[in-house]
Amino acid sequence: MKYSLKKAFLWLGLYTVLALIPLGIALMGDRPEYRSFWIEFGVALGFIGLSTMGLQAIFSGRYKFIAPTFGMDNILQFHREIGIISFFFVLAHPIILILADPEFIKYYDPTVNFPRAMALSFATVGIVGITVTSLWRQAFKLNYEWWRLIHSGVGALLVFVGITHSVQVAHYLDELWKQIAIVVLMGGCVYAVIHTRLVRLYLNGKKPYRIVDIKAERGDSYTMTLEADGFKREDFISGQFFWMTVGDKVFTLQQHPFSIVSSDESDNICFTAKVLGDFTATWKDMKPGTKVVLEGPFGSFTPKGNDPLFMIMGGIGVTPGVSMIRSMVDRDDNREIILVYANEHWEETPFREELEELDKLPNIEVINVVESPPEGYVGETGFVDEDFFKKHLPKDKNDFVYYICGPEPLMDVSEKSLKKLGVDWRRIYSERFEIV
Repeated sequence: MKYSLKKAFLWLGLYTVLALIPLGIALMGDRPEYRSFWIEFGVALGFIGLSTMGLQAIFSGRYKFIAPTFGMDNILQFHREIGIISFFFVLAHPIILILADPEFIKYYDPTVNFPRAMALSFATVGIVGITVTSLWRQAFKLNYEWWRLIHSGVGALLVFVGITHSVQVAHYLDELWKQIAIVVLMGGCVYAVIHTRLVRLYLNGKKPYRIVDIKAERGDSYTMTLEADGFKREDFISGQFFWMTVGDKVFTLQQHPFSIVSSDESDNICFTAKVLGDFTATWKDMKPGTKVVLEGPFGSFTPKGNDPLFMIMGGIGVTPGVSMIRSMVDRDDNREIILVYANEHWEETPFREELEELDKLPNIEVINVVESPPEGYVGETGFVDEDFFKKHLPKDKNDFVYYICGPEPLMDVSEKSLKKLGVDWRRIYSERFEIV
């Protein structure tokens, strides 16, 4: 998959059409008497808010017919932005209606209809809650696993409440076929959440992997090697990633994404992670034979055609780049590869010895950038910035495809610098997961 404005507008147009389908259903057939602009506008926002909430489950549900088209990085960013838009649509719906006609406040009055008032109050508080905790999860010190469960569960319940509310009000959905259409369409979105969080886990659990080895790496990192337990491992392309669950329990809050570090020519699958949290802190103590369930592969952060590669990576974010390089070496792929590898400390640089050997190959250049170099270190120092790229960008810069992965500051400055120096944005790929 390569980026293009044509594809972007095509998929954005498709998304818009899908988001307007519930409103279109409501407007078909006999229409009720017109009330006022603001009331009808508020109702329209409600239908659009419901559909965008439902589509969140489809476009972020790790479906392979969507993920390879956009790349998971773009999907996650899109999910975040659309979530904010849905937040305003859903909240604007009752606010505009109540301002246009205060009689609508009765929908929140438990003395009029207690179940309805409780459901709508939950929806209002719920949409605020999942939006605020998504934007500021770390500030709230909310555990990622629990946030993910709450986010998915509350999101599905919000869509269910929206379906029930629209059918019960029935102002625009007074015909049975309209009610069935809305229930089927939006109910499918609710099922998408159930499928992603439960059904898919059950199916993946039938094809487990086993830990072969845990190897310590530089920089407080560990490499986990897995083998398929009685079946052929999943095919993948270097640069992709899997979601991982460790242990005998398939249904667990613990599921994390990790980029593949092994060659796609290898019989086994390897992941390398730095100890950054409770889960990765347990890797060093994991034993051979431990059951691991993988979901995937996902991602389009992969080599494109036969184009040469220019990688800008930092710390443990180098894993997809190592996978690409190992795969190309195994296939005798001699395209040019330039790896800019930024680390804080030279002694803690993962894969240092292996990359030094790879740097000796005629088609591979590894440019280390160390923030705090030790005495006797030979190489680039400080930070990757625009001046660095002015020095190291190849003359035929738009013949290369650029891959950026690592800490947020490195990724931000690299993207901005490359574009400023004339690199075609369609040849720049980034992979980042820290959006919540």
